[in-house]
Amino acid sequence: MSEQTQPAPVAKKYVPRPEGINLEFHLPAVATGMLHIQRCSACGTWRHPPRWYCPSCHSPDYSFEPVSGRGTLYSLAINHFTVDRAWIEEVPFVTAVVELEEGPRVVGSLRGVPVDQVDIGLAVVVTPEARGDEFAFLWVDPVR
Repeated sequence: MSEQTQPAPVAKKYVPRPEGINLEFHLPAVATGMLHIQRCSACGTWRHPPRWYCPSCHSPDYSFEPVSGRGTLYSLAINHFTVDRAWIEEVPFVTAVVELEEGPRVVGSLRGVPVDQVDIGLAVVVTPEARGDEFAFLWVDPVR
C-alpha cells in the first residue's frame, strides 16, 4: 500500500480590519485603486497618519483626497526574518517609508529593487492594492 502525502497547508497573509478614521483612509483606496491622503478642509494641510484634528490649525474638518503616490524613499528596513509563515517566501523584503510629493510620509512594501541595491532618495510611486473590502496594502515601486 502506498503512503499518500498531504500537501502542506498554504498560510494566508493576515489582512487587518481597520476601524474609525483608519478605515476612512483605506476605503477610498479600495474603491478607486488610488492612494488618498487626509487633508484639512480649513487650511489645506496634508496629514498622515489620519488624525481627528489638524496639527496646523486644529480644525476637525477634513477629507481624504487622491494623490499621485509619487515620492522619494525616506527610510527603510530590510526584513530578513518573519514570524508570519505567509511571508516566508517574501524574505528578505523591504519595508519602505516614502515621503510623498504632497509632504506626508506613508509606509509600504518595496518591490522591484533587489535589497542590496536599495538607496535612500530613490524615486518611487506608492500604489494601493485592495485586500478585501476594507483594507488596501501599499506597494512601493521604483519610478522607471
